[in-house]
Amino acid sequence: MPGKTHRIGPSLIETARIFAAEESCHEYLQAARWPNGVHCLKCDHDKVSKFQIAGKTRTNKKGIVVTGPMRFMYQCLKCKYQFSTTTGTIFSDTHLPLSKWMLAVAIMCNAKKSVSAKQMERDMGVAYKTAWHLNHRIRKAMESPEGLFSGTVEIDATFVGGKYDERRARAKYGKQAVAGVIQRKTEDAHSKVKAFPVKKEIVDVMTGVIRDHVSAGTHLMTDDHGAYRGLSTNGWKHEIVCHTQDEWVRGNVHTQGIESFWSLFKRGIIGSFHSVSVKHLDRYLSEFCFRFNSRRDEQIFAAVITGLVIKSALRYKVLTGPTDAELDALQVSE
Repeated sequence: MPGKTHRIGPSLIETARIFAAEESCHEYLQAARWPNGVHCLKCDHDKVSKFQIAGKTRTNKKGIVVTGPMRFMYQCLKCKYQFSTTTGTIFSDTHLPLSKWMLAVAIMCNAKKSVSAKQMERDMGVAYKTAWHLNHRIRKAMESPEGLFSGTVEIDATFVGGKYDERRARAKYGKQAVAGVIQRKTEDAHSKVKAFPVKKEIVDVMTGVIRDHVSAGTHLMTDDHGAYRGLSTNGWKHEIVCHTQDEWVRGNVHTQGIESFWSLFKRGIIGSFHSVSVKHLDRYLSEFCFRFNSRRDEQIFAAVITGLVIKSALRYKVLTGPTDAELDALQVSE
């Protein structure tokens, strides 16, 4: 009998059908934002009236006159404050119809190896800049920190940057290090992963990673890299698989879970993105971790929409501006 399969998210056909009308999108946001009924955002009164406003007309950069989507508004019957389901959310100043937002979220939830901005541009019929910003906003909403891992945990690091080419402005060993922590599955739960950029794969860095993300006393599995020395003396049960001696599995001791995740992530880079910026690498990793950890969650689509509603908007100027490290370096140089 074949094993049970798990759909990552709502199908694109289903999403397009459910959210074909803007009113349906607003009703979905209303239910997500006010599960116990609409309340005024200003005075929290529960008596409101609902009305509609025609979309604004504007001329885009190509000189084409476009009309925005219909606006579905509420007015508080107590303080007379007017608001909508998108007020105070990432959707409040968007020019994209909500139906396109919903479809974009479904695309990224379903794409196991993710989707590039160029592909999103073609699928959504929007400009590349819009698609690129849209993708990163959705990745931001996918950031969902897990608690401390326990049980049996695998630790490893990989490096992102492609093959060395002397024509490129990068040192031979100048790739970006990425740390990964995966909690193996149990009878009650499937495996979960965390991954994030780190400075180097060295003892101080990797011990700090384990201390911040793994419970004391956890059974750790690593390879024989020198960065994992001394873990047994710091409160963890540590077992090593010796890759340098061509040992890959010894009973239950291996790091194949985290290595499988690295393979999935790098297939995404090679097949979908071709290359990624170190500046935005943390969001790409958050996307892959979220989709991996939510692969059996039937509410994965709703979780991303909720993240878009409750989290602060990722502004374009912030996305394209200098990082904190670059600003610190600039201040030092001045």
